[in-house]
Amino acid sequence: MELARAVRQWLPPLVLSVLAFVGWRAANGADFGEVGSTDVPYELAVQTPVFSARRLPITLQTPINDVAIRPAIQRAIEQAPSGADGGTGKSCLSVRDGDRQLGALEEPAGGLVPASNQKMLTTYGALGVLGIDFRFVTTVAASDAPVDGSVTDLYIIGGGDPFLVTEDWTSQYEDAEQRTHTNLEELADAVVAAGITEVTGTLFGDETLYDSQRTVSAWDARFIAQKQSGPLSALTVNEGFVDWPDEFQNSFRPRNETTDPPLHAAAVFGQLLSERGVSIAANGSGPTPPSAVEVAALESPRLSEIVTHVNSFSSNIGAELLLKRIGYEVKGVGSTEAGTQALFEFLEGQGIPMNDVRIDDGSGLAESNRVTCTALVSLLTQSSPGSEFGASLAIAGERGSLVERFVDTEAEGKVLAKTGTLRGVKALSGYALSSSDGVSNLAFAFLVNDEVLDDSPLEIQDSLLSALVGYPAGPALDRLAPLPAATPE
Repeated sequence: MELARAVRQWLPPLVLSVLAFVGWRAANGADFGEVGSTDVPYELAVQTPVFSARRLPITLQTPINDVAIRPAIQRAIEQAPSGADGGTGKSCLSVRDGDRQLGALEEPAGGLVPASNQKMLTTYGALGVLGIDFRFVTTVAASDAPVDGSVTDLYIIGGGDPFLVTEDWTSQYEDAEQRTHTNLEELADAVVAAGITEVTGTLFGDETLYDSQRTVSAWDARFIAQKQSGPLSALTVNEGFVDWPDEFQNSFRPRNETTDPPLHAAAVFGQLLSERGVSIAANGSGPTPPSAVEVAALESPRLSEIVTHVNSFSSNIGAELLLKRIGYEVKGVGSTEAGTQALFEFLEGQGIPMNDVRIDDGSGLAESNRVTCTALVSLLTQSSPGSEFGASLAIAGERGSLVERFVDTEAEGKVLAKTGTLRGVKALSGYALSSSDGVSNLAFAFLVNDEVLDDSPLEIQDSLLSALVGYPAGPALDRLAPLPAATPE
């Protein structure tokens, strides 16, 4: 038994060894003749040195990157008003690379006034609650089915679209192609296409989707006097303004707002219909009866385009009407109060740190709003520059409120951010894209509050952002490439 087992165990390898030996002897004894050889030139060059930053593990690259960028962040921290010298200023600053904190100035107790950085909370919430493909819908209904083109009453029903406008309105902007609008003329064309030629009764404007509060109670009276926003309504045309001279005076257009947005909308829409041959007996405002028959509808662009208009061009009415829509969707009430409650709860549910955050409006005009840099950077890191939210921000040197900043610098086109300015407030939050690889990005938030502010916070922002866009994906090649050969003495 033992012998048989031994044979089975060792016979196969022994046979293979003999066969291999025989084959080796045969190969070495064979005469293959001379084998010719020809040099084959290869035009290849090593592009990445063996000792290159590109070959370093990310765990080795990261510390070198951080050491390189932190002095610039520290300078901004030291220059920002903090009250440490007995002054009245307060600031917060936070810079993150994903989940890594690269630098931060301690948050003042109670948060800071964000100015228009408040719009970041509103638009982020709107995209989350409503969805990027959401569209506002403005509807036209008739009191009865048209008979030979005639109806008794006609209703234009507001869906909360903040940018329902006429061509006259868009013509005032040189950058109109970058702004999102819903063209009211298209709705008038649709009514004519439905066969309506006469309204024997009244054309009504219906704003009943939202409440009829025209402003936000937390706004200071000076903002209303400055026409910082048109009157709020679920049915607003041309942002609620009756006229808008071309000239600016002290940064504001001396424009005049309507006192009755739904009546104004009916009047403007009625004029467009009249120009298309539809006769209308009268204009008015009021709710649409349940028995009314829909004859036409007009959708706004996608919500992702709406929030781009709001964030890039800092539209106050756009942000406020988005907030009311959030309230309507979540609480069933289209009001600022419902919107602020729903927005706070949504952000909290998303894991945004909401301690010391107070939301009193959607636009940031309310000086009682409070935000922290921690909350803003958390929101930014949960998104990305390529997300619908990130892409909605102003672009340095290219679009919106940053179109004239960072021009002809490394930061041009590399900073996506929301600006914020009020009396005593300077804010800038967003993303700094790497100018070295075009892929890396840092999220940042920088808020300054002081009783008296000059342009020094802007200078700190400019210096900081110029450094952040140079943040590399890895160490510079000359940091780790081989040194040149030394010349013998």
